Amino acid sequence: MRSRSLLLPLAGLLAAVHVVGVLTAAPILRYAEVLAVAVLLAYALLAGLPSPRWVVPVGLVVVAVDAWRTMPVDPAEGGYRWQVLEPGPPPEFTDGLWTGLALTWAALFFVLLLAVVSWPQTDRRPSGRLSVGALLAAAAVVGYVVFRLAGYHGGQPRVAAVAVLAPLALALAAVLLAALLVRRGHRLAAGGAVLLLVAALFQFDAALAPYTLLPLSPNRGTLLTGAMAGPALVTMPALTAAAELAGYLLLVAGLRARRTERSRGQPGPAAG
Repeated sequence: MRSRSLLLPLAGLLAAVHVVGVLTAAPILRYAEVLAVAVLLAYALLAGLPSPRWVVPVGLVVVAVDAWRTMPVDPAEGGYRWQVLEPGPPPEFTDGLWTGLALTWAALFFVLLLAVVSWPQTDRRPSGRLSVGALLAAAAVVGYVVFRLAGYHGGQPRVAAVAVLAPLALALAAVLLAALLVRRGHRLAAGGAVLLLVAALFQFDAALAPYTLLPLSPNRGTLLTGAMAGPALVTMPALTAAAELAGYLLLVAGLRARRTERSRGQPGPAAG
């Protein structure tokens, strides 16, 4: 179907519209992210994916729910209002956990679901190079988290440490998923998992931001913070949104492409 082939580029276009809106802090289309995930879900349902086929649609439904929950505020409801700022109670131990989960719960569910389902389907033995690469990537992620916490400037170190647990889980799960997909021959989809890993690294700074006293700066170890920052550009949230949405697109497109290659490689029925 020709219309089905247009769904993936349409999802990419809507994702780009959302990223531009985040970058300029002026959403072009409030529903852009929700529509992008919905179009990607339609593509996954119509194009067909490897068995079990319910995994990716269920994960995308959860992602769409999170996109709806975090949809930008209607500009018509904005404006200047008087606000009274008062010091509140110090954050509790569980506040940090909920902060990290609020940022990553949908992507974490999506990645863990794919990893759990892909684990028993990996009929190939992992190569030594792949295992070493996955272990080095996981060690680099953990090292980055330790480095960020060591340079943390705030009044709640325990709360901040708990806040990065969910992004850390997402990053490590993305490393595992990428390795599993490479073992199954889904290299393009593995690239999508790597992009979700990059998004998780960006989320570390967002998780620490509510408990940081000083502004984030590159000389304290934050990943790419301020590298392309401008006075009117919201760079880090835009980079996070771009990496996450591109990761979903590559995962779905990679799984579909691999399935198409296998179906074309199967011999047809012999003529009787």
